[in-house]
Amino acid sequence: MRKKGVWFRILLEERGTILPLSLFFLIILSLLLSMVLLVEQADLVQMKTQQTADLIVKGARTAGQWIEYDKGSGRTKTYLFATTEEALRHKAKIIRGAREEAEILYKLNAPELQAKSKEVSIIHQKGEQKSLYTQGIYHVAIHVEKKLYMLFDDFDFTFFRTAQAEIKKVKN
Repeated sequence: MRKKGVWFRILLEERGTILPLSLFFLIILSLLLSMVLLVEQADLVQMKTQQTADLIVKGARTAGQWIEYDKGSGRTKTYLFATTEEALRHKAKIIRGAREEAEILYKLNAPELQAKSKEVSIIHQKGEQKSLYTQGIYHVAIHVEKKLYMLFDDFDFTFFRTAQAEIKKVKN
């Protein structure tokens, strides 16, 4: 019983310093939690951006690739066609042109990226460089500007993600 009285007397002697001290630590704790949530928001946007870029690249590469087997020499040639018309000129049978497939995949995944974003832009083939198609490479860069929130303020962040895939060479 004596210990209860000692603690009670200590609390009485504090005269209101516990409340400001506890409010201070509560504010510090909420700021730390807010910073953790800001970092997690940024990680989520980066993850969605990278997944979209990977999906577009792999889908475009798969749709636009053509592997031709030369029966005379026994060699294989690989092509990546940008459009269906280009493939038809070379008498290749493909699903769809890589650029056409990339546009379809982007339209399907764009709402997720554009939600609460200021700007979303996508660059195909480093500005449509034909040399990447001839090498069998499809390259995409996605640029997202998004507003992320922290406790009492919001911040503008810029995310830039790239993805690249090439046609796998078939060994003879």
